[in-house]
This record gives sequence, C-alpha cells and structure tokens, in this order.
Amino acid sequence: MIIAALLTTALMALLFGLLPAGLAGQQIRGRDLGWTIGLWLVVWLFALCAYHRPGITVGFDGFRLAALTAMTGWAGLCTAGLRHFGRRGARFVLPLLAVLAAGTELFVCNVTYFNTHSYEPFQLMDYLDPNVNVERGNGTISLEEGRTYLRFLDVDRPVYNLHLDNLTNDDTDPLHADSAFTFAVEGTDEANSQLVRFGSWEVAPQAARTHTISLDLTGNVGMLVLQASGYTSTYAQYPVAFTVTGITANMPRPLQFSLLRFAALWLLFGSVYLLRPRSGLWQRRWLAGNLCDRAAATVLGLILAAFVVVVPFWEPGNSGLATATYNTGFWDGESTVSFVYQQYGALAHSLLNGRLDLEEDPPAELLAMDNPYDASARDALNIQGGRWDHAFYNGRYYVYFGIVPCLLFQLPFEAITGIQNLAYAPCMVILGLVFLISCYGILSQVVRRWFPQASTAAYLLCVAALVLGSQLYSLLIRPYIYEYAILCGAALLMLGLWLWLAAASTPVNHRGVLTVRLVFGSLCVALVAGCRPQMELFALLALPIFWNRYIVHGRLRSRAGVREAVAFLLPVVVVAAGLMWYNYARFGSPFDFGATYNITGNDMTKRGFNVVRIGPAIFTSLLDLPRLQSVFPYLQETDVSTNAVILTISEKFCGGMLAATPFTWALLLPALPLARRSLHRRRGAAAIVYGSVAAMVLITVVDCQMAGVLYRYLMDYSPVLLLGAAICWLLADTTLARRAAGGEALAVSLLPVLRIGMAAALAWSVVYRFCTLFAMEPWLQGMNPSLYYTVNRLVQFWM
Repeated sequence: MIIAALLTTALMALLFGLLPAGLAGQQIRGRDLGWTIGLWLVVWLFALCAYHRPGITVGFDGFRLAALTAMTGWAGLCTAGLRHFGRRGARFVLPLLAVLAAGTELFVCNVTYFNTHSYEPFQLMDYLDPNVNVERGNGTISLEEGRTYLRFLDVDRPVYNLHLDNLTNDDTDPLHADSAFTFAVEGTDEANSQLVRFGSWEVAPQAARTHTISLDLTGNVGMLVLQASGYTSTYAQYPVAFTVTGITANMPRPLQFSLLRFAALWLLFGSVYLLRPRSGLWQRRWLAGNLCDRAAATVLGLILAAFVVVVPFWEPGNSGLATATYNTGFWDGESTVSFVYQQYGALAHSLLNGRLDLEEDPPAELLAMDNPYDASARDALNIQGGRWDHAFYNGRYYVYFGIVPCLLFQLPFEAITGIQNLAYAPCMVILGLVFLISCYGILSQVVRRWFPQASTAAYLLCVAALVLGSQLYSLLIRPYIYEYAILCGAALLMLGLWLWLAAASTPVNHRGVLTVRLVFGSLCVALVAGCRPQMELFALLALPIFWNRYIVHGRLRSRAGVREAVAFLLPVVVVAAGLMWYNYARFGSPFDFGATYNITGNDMTKRGFNVVRIGPAIFTSLLDLPRLQSVFPYLQETDVSTNAVILTISEKFCGGMLAATPFTWALLLPALPLARRSLHRRRGAAAIVYGSVAAMVLITVVDCQMAGVLYRYLMDYSPVLLLGAAICWLLADTTLARRAAGGEALAVSLLPVLRIGMAAALAWSVVYRFCTLFAMEPWLQGMNPSLYYTVNRLVQFWM
C-alpha cells in the first residue's frame, strides 16, 4: 500500500508541477521538474513527521493513501495556481490563498486526526489499581482534594494518547464553573524500567480540545500514573473536583475544522501577499484615495476594532454593566466601593450629592493611627475595611485617580439612569475605539502634511504598528481603574493631537471648521491632565504643529490669529481652573492630585527622590529583552532586578518598550546624516521625533520616582513614541522610493529590504501583542481557562 501511495503522490505532484507550463503553452523546463520533486518531498516529509506514532510503515492502509494523495493534490493545486495566477492581481490570488488556508487547516492543523485514524482504542480503567483511593460510582471515577491519584498496572500495550471520557466538573462554586487542573504523567516503558515523569497534561473541563493528550512513550507501557492538582494563582484557585466515566487510550482524534483558525491563516497569507515589496499597496499613494486601498484600511480597522470590543470581556469578572447586582458571581456581596471596579461609581455618587470625598467612613482603627500610610503598621493592626489604593486625607477617603473619566461616563450614567457604578469595561471599549480612530486620523494628517507621496502599505503598516505597539490591548484586558484612567488620557491625547494637526492643515478661510478643531483639540489635550497628568507633557507638541502658521508666517499678529489663539487657549484655561479648584478643595493645593496620600503597599508621603531607581527603571521599561519559552504563550514574565537595597515598587514585565518593539528602532534613522537632513526639512515632524524620545526618558524617570516600574505605565508615552517611529519609517520609505524611481542603484536595492523590514516589525508586534494577552496578568489561564486552553490547543495543534 505504501508503494502505491508513493507512486500516486508522485504522479499527482508531476501533474501539478507541469501544469503551469501547459497552461502557458511553454516548454517544460528544469524548474517545473524542480517544483514536482519539491512538492513530492514536502508531502512525504510531512507524512514522516505526522505518522511517527506508531511509524509511517505501520498499519499503512487505504485511508493514508487517500489522505496523502488528497494532500498532494491540494498542495499541487495551490502551488500551480500561484505560479500561474500570482502576477494577475489580488482578485485571482486571494481566492487561491483561501484554498491554501483551508487545506492548511484541514491537513496540517488536523494532523492528529490523520495520525490517529488507525488507532485501536482500549479502556485504561481496566488496568486501574484497585487499591487506589478514589471514589468509584456506577461506571464513574471521581477525584477530589485528598484523592487525586490514579495508577494503572500491567498495561503491557503501547499508549499513544489518553482521552478523558465524559469529563464533568463537580465543583459547585459558581466561580469555578470554568476551571482547570493538571495531571502529572509518570510511567514505565521499554526504555524506562523505573517510574519516570514524562510531563504535564493541562485540562480545562469546558475546553474539549484539552480532554485528549498525545504521549510519546517507548513500546509497551508497564505502569502509568496520573497525579491531579488544581490550578492556583493570585487571581484564581481551583480544587480538584471532577468525574469521568473512563480514560480511553489510543483514541482516534476527530476532525475539527476551526473557522477561526482558517480565517487567521487566510489573513496571514493574504497579508504576506499584499505586503510583498512589489504589491500594488506599495505602488499607490494613500492620498490618491484608491477604492481597494480604502477597503484594505477598513478591513484592518475592523479587525483591530473587533479586538478592542472583545478583549475586555475575556475575563468573566469584567462582564455586566452596573450596580451591585451585576456580575454577581464575581462580586464580593458586601462592598459598594470596590477598589478595582467601583471607585469612579462611588465618586460620581458623591458628586451628585454635593461631596468631593467618598461617602464611606474609614475604620476607627485607621483614623486613630499616627501614620495611616505605614503599610506594615496597618497589617500589624489587622485593620478591616480599609480601602486599598484610595487617597486618605484628613480622615476621609478620596479618589486620587483623575476625575475626567468619571465626568465623561460614570457621572452622566448615574445622573440619567439613577443606577450607580457603571462598569469600566464598556467605557474602555469606547475609549479604545476613539484611540483607534485617532491613530488613523493622526497618521493621515502626518502623511498629508509631510509625506504626500507615502504609499498605502506604509500608511497602513504605521497605523497597525501604532495601535499594536502601544499598550492598548494590555490595558483593555485589565479594565480596572488604573488602566481606565491611563487609557482615557491616551485616547483624549491622540484625539486632541489629531484635531490640532487637522486644524493646522485647515485653510484659514474655513474659520468655522478651524475654530471647532482648535477648541475641541485643546479641550481634549487639556482634559488629559484630569486623567494622567504625566501625559500632559505632550501638549508641548502644539508648538511645532502651529509654529509655521502662527509664528513664521505671523498670523498670530493678525486679528483673526488672535481670535484663533483665544479659541486655542480658552479650553485650556477653563479645564486648568476646574482641576486646580478640585485639587485645592480636597487637599489644600491646586497642584496636589492626591496620589501622595494613597493607601497602598508603601508610604507615598515619604517616598521622595532616589537616583538609584532610575537605572533599573530605564533598563526594564525600555531595554530589557523579552524572555521566550518553547510552550504557549511563548513569553515569560520578568521582575525588575536591582542590587540596590531599596524598596522597589514594580509589577511583571514581558520586555522593554524599545527592545520588544522593533518598529521603534526606526528612531535611530536620524543618526544617519542624509536622513537627519531630510527630516530637518520637515521641522514639525523632526520636533515630534525628538520630542517623543525625550518624553519617553523623562516620563520613565518621573513614573519610577513617583510610583514605580509598571508595565501599564508604558502607555504614558508609547503612542507618541510610535508616532515618531512612524514618521521615521515614512521618511525612509518615501525618500528611497523617490530615489529608486530616479534610477539610483543603491535605493533600488535598499527599498525592498526596508519594506520587508517594516512588515517584519509589524509581524513581530502582532505576535508579541497576542502572546502578552495570554502571558501577563490577570493570567487568563486561571481567569478564563476555557478560552486560554482552547487557544492554546488551536495554536499547539499537534498536542
């Protein structure tokens, strides 16, 4: 049978290898035979890997013959089609890529189906040691805390995989409906006479793909041991509590065609095709307004927006809308001012009642303390009811986070509906969409103002890199008050910069439009101070944005220019006055936002300045390389490391901003004299580039001194830093494209390298951002096991 398969696949490969030459009416050439041989070898190399259990020659039957022939036909059709139609445009190639994606999903991603089709299953429970202490029901076996051990004796048969039959979760806690546990797998085989640990089998009852695991044991298995343990982390703890009707060994795996994975593969193949250096997206100007280019931008925007909408709800605790009864499974049943969910709701309620403090009375023990900010003293007194991460001043609780998110969402929501505590997740979805739209708008203005010859591909890559390279999705997956305030500031900042750039490009005779853009642009940027004061540093970008019109050309000296200056400054004055009054009324100083009085893990009133903090903060935040691992989610979290004997306030990182985001490496471009001269001819763009780098360093230092070294703080500067990097990429691409069009040999050689590098930088951002969603807090492995392990198995399809 295997000989027949070799011959059949060889004939199939020969047919499709020679087909392009036949369709084109050309003579058969050596490369056609090369495609034939290569196609045939690839199929059989894949078969050699796929059928390694129990071996490609063992049990080779008609099904394998049909499967390998079909796979050769699919691979041949795709390669022949791409060879023949590859130069005829997207309308021919994209359907072929859909076929390529479908076949990849069918043959490659379902390799376990083809590998296990001929397996002969048997019931492993028949070999269960009768002395094992488990609950034995009528045709069931149950494991629970204290009884988590299964031992199978004298199996004396090969075991290629294990499948949990009819797995059910016995935990009655509603918070544990979606749970996870792990089997440690030990055994003896023909290569190991003593018990050896082979690995771990992670199982989520609601993720059906995890109910089967492939093994790699040698020959006949003697003893097999499964030791169960529950998942535990800071955010979730699951006991062992489940029942099975059996454990089947050597289970034939079902064919599971995943539409989600198929769509992801099609997008991947399509992106590679559309972003190749010779693609029309690189040849057409974005400002030309080509319909296909606008369609590509729309598709990209919809994909990015879809993740904005769904990511906040990946953690079940973020579901719901408002009130103490929403999302009851994750509410503690008592508190009305939860530190992560309801501070802004409590503030809105107080404001509607004419108060600036929160209406909850602090515990008497806290009021009696000489230094209530001493965390160790609070712990020693075992104070109950104290509010973590609230400002405590003169015996009252306050919200030290900026008031603007509350004024935009929680306050009007309660005023209109009478319902308290609007959840943060839906608010952050709106802010995330504003941020996304603003990225499109800002880069469109950048292209219009400084790079009118920029290609569509360069523009779209910059948009995607700006969105993915920032911390947008990392904030969305943790819609707590910290991330909420930061995202609100970033969204308002980007919206304000977009309106300012648009105002600077608006003809002066369009007074109404110009005034509206100035007013609302300044209003947005001013409101940033009421979200995340550090970000207000970027208000200085108004100088390079408006310098040319109002200073160089002297418009500020005209009556119309004065009116426009008033329109620009009035929102700033009004917002600044309001925030200063708010601060003074609470803390006696117009510039005190209250963060110093935070009830947290260290005494912020005595934190002070220490230069020793700067080095570790800059290295970890900017330069620390991502730590990779071989298993999903492929990234490892790291801690801030320092030899200084000092209290370091930090959270986990997955790489520094510069080290983990190759797109930012374009900021090195001005080090080249030619590029620097070209950039300086665009003074506004140069100011953004240099200003973004300076702000990155300054904000990193300020953040580490004021609060600590936290991954979410990268959002304080990453959007503008990536905007500066995008300007450098656009500068390089447009300059090389112009020189290549003029016939300059070096530019002709460098242009495709630059474009491949730009696409590769974005590809890394896509992979890195996807992995961080699963690798970092709040650790979806425990918070949403069914999602985590389903994605785990979709990616690691060979398990």
